[in-house]
Amino acid sequence: MSVPVWRSCVPTGITTAVAVMVIGVGIAPNTVKKYIEIFESLYILFRVSPYANNIARSLLKEPKVYFYDTGLVEGDDGARFENLVAVNLLKHCWSTQDLDAKGLELHYLRTKEKREVDFCLVENGKPTLMIEAKLRDVNTTSSIWYFHEKYGIPGKQIVKLCKQERMQSDIEIRSALKYLQGLRG
Repeated sequence: MSVPVWRSCVPTGITTAVAVMVIGVGIAPNTVKKYIEIFESLYILFRVSPYANNIARSLLKEPKVYFYDTGLVEGDDGARFENLVAVNLLKHCWSTQDLDAKGLELHYLRTKEKREVDFCLVENGKPTLMIEAKLRDVNTTSSIWYFHEKYGIPGKQIVKLCKQERMQSDIEIRSALKYLQGLRG
């Protein structure tokens, strides 16, 4: 299966279990998982796993899949933007690991009740920042509030078309361009 065929079948930011269901028609699930592993080893895609260290027993264990090359992303603007943010956050984690020798990792948060935050930066095993990626300047999501109130994790919602940066109680709403420019990587 060539990359162009595979990328048209699998939306970005989905879990590997969904990828198996989406492109698994007529292909064994183990074969699909092997394709994902091969594409990962070739730096075509990468996985972001859920953070599960004492955050809640209800967290799912299935990683999400993103492309290194955002040009490979097919789908709506939201999927492309989420993938762009994922790539930039991953590069930031790698730069922080290399330059500061800090154990910074990229994860996401999700419960069985389908509450999900797109990204969570974890330093030395402890969540330090939740990040929700949105296209439009909207109010903060209920999921980011849920995790913030329950676990005290600071949060940012970065918005591609941000009209005005602001604080909404304890959650910061930032322009995606300004925020991503300030990252290492």
